[in-house]
Amino acid sequence: MDAPDTLGKMLGPERFQALRDTKGAEDGLMLPERIADTYWHIAQQHRSVWTHELDVRSFSDLPWWNH
Repeated sequence: MDAPDTLGKMLGPERFQALRDTKGAEDGLMLPERIADTYWHIAQQHRSVWTHELDVRSFSDLPWWNH
């Protein structure tokens, strides 16, 4: 997740910026605003199309079965 106040503090500014540079700002790290959008969508979903499970990951991450 692109979170300078949490992950950035754990990694330190240099390592966090290197992670951003390596992964990419838009597709490599999950953006908190987009995670919030996803949760809002689930909270407002219609009963006829109920989601029972959701796997949220960044676009560039591979599923475990593709490693």
